[in-house]
Amino acid sequence: MDSDVAQQQNCPSCGQEKERPEKPLCEYCYIRGTLGAAKFVLFQAMRDNGNQYYTVEELVELVNAHPNKKHPVKRDAVYKILHRYSSQYEYSKKRKKGYLILKKSIKRKKGQRGRPKVKYKLGANLLKRLEKYEDRWKYGLPINIRTKNGDKFRMSLNYNNRANSISIKLRKGEYELYEYLLT
Repeated sequence: MDSDVAQQQNCPSCGQEKERPEKPLCEYCYIRGTLGAAKFVLFQAMRDNGNQYYTVEELVELVNAHPNKKHPVKRDAVYKILHRYSSQYEYSKKRKKGYLILKKSIKRKKGQRGRPKVKYKLGANLLKRLEKYEDRWKYGLPINIRTKNGDKFRMSLNYNNRANSISIKLRKGEYELYEYLLT
């Protein structure tokens, strides 16, 4: 009986004591699993399928078929991520290097109406960044260093202990690598 209560008070991801016992994960593991996780799954899906040019609709299908995804993804969520990273593309276009997401417009055939189709592909710098994201995830760290408002995520000593215990559990194979991603 006491072991069941202790298991409920400990986080299943890091094994440390939870701040709020009614929540499924501790605060650190929740932040780690949600902060930047949507873009991480999108970029993994693009890379795993050959890193070709895809439309937004094709990317939604790829992300929904990806094994690391837990919930269905809508078109506007994928578009917002692509738009955010392709806006960086406009800034780097001036200096002609550092492209994150490559964007290509395909014009319609003669006589067809409507906007041209826009296709997206990962740039070389974003592929390198994706490898860093995967390494951070394996070491028990959050994917993003910065939060939405630009504030830096502060790692306290308690959070370092949690990251180390996650890394040890992953190396031992106690649970799947992306089990607590987007939970």
